[in-house]
Amino acid sequence: MNPRALVSACALALALLLPAMAGAADAKPPPSPDELLRLIDKRMSLASDYKGVVRIREIRKDGVERAIEMHVYRRDSAQNFLMLITQPRNLAGGGYLRIGGNLWEYSVSTGQWVRTTRRANIVGTIACEGDFDRPRLAEDYTAKDDGVETIRGTPFRKLLLTAKEGAEVSFPLLRLWLDADNNIVKRVGYAPSGRTLRTDVVRSYQRLKDPVSGESVYHYREVLELEEEDGTQIIVRYEDVQLAPLDTNIFTKTWLEGRLR
Repeated sequence: MNPRALVSACALALALLLPAMAGAADAKPPPSPDELLRLIDKRMSLASDYKGVVRIREIRKDGVERAIEMHVYRRDSAQNFLMLITQPRNLAGGGYLRIGGNLWEYSVSTGQWVRTTRRANIVGTIACEGDFDRPRLAEDYTAKDDGVETIRGTPFRKLLLTAKEGAEVSFPLLRLWLDADNNIVKRVGYAPSGRTLRTDVVRSYQRLKDPVSGESVYHYREVLELEEEDGTQIIVRYEDVQLAPLDTNIFTKTWLEGRLR
């Protein structure tokens, strides 16, 4: 090859290589595990007040079924949360109220309030308060990568979460499966020994626009929860979601007590 042809060939090779090099230089590394927790919390938290209906179908191992309905109210900016039970009839009017870091359960049969925790089961099901409240993954857990699992040809990034010291959580250990958009598609909660306590499959999300922030937020639409030991499962549907200002009086014991008056 003559010198002029050699120079032309090198120039052409360099011209083809430079865009690829530039693309590699511009490519951002994937988010770290702790960055992913903050991202998930942000996209599922609300600047607006929240009102919605939760409908639960519980199926026990012996085949017995029951239906539960609850109205949920959230004010994430103040960490306030209220849940009013509307079905079954014998529990209707009871519920749960959290103001800041304090969570109470109200029994309509006794008219009494009892202090409870985020670990406690809701309405005697395998669900917990944290299933319906704003997510606090970054506040409560530290995370590390747990590899990639391919299911039916689709890769999912896995994270292993360990509860921070003093954090009040439903599961001391938690494993998450994330899709390509970093949405949780599966989560498994474990005891400190590593024993599986509950497996959740997120069947679908609903994308909403927060009227206060103007940003899109992601909210569960349907989740399947399976309790490992006794085989009970529940299907949780999040319906009739409204993002709009709520009366401050809703987040009080007096408001909940007055629902049956």
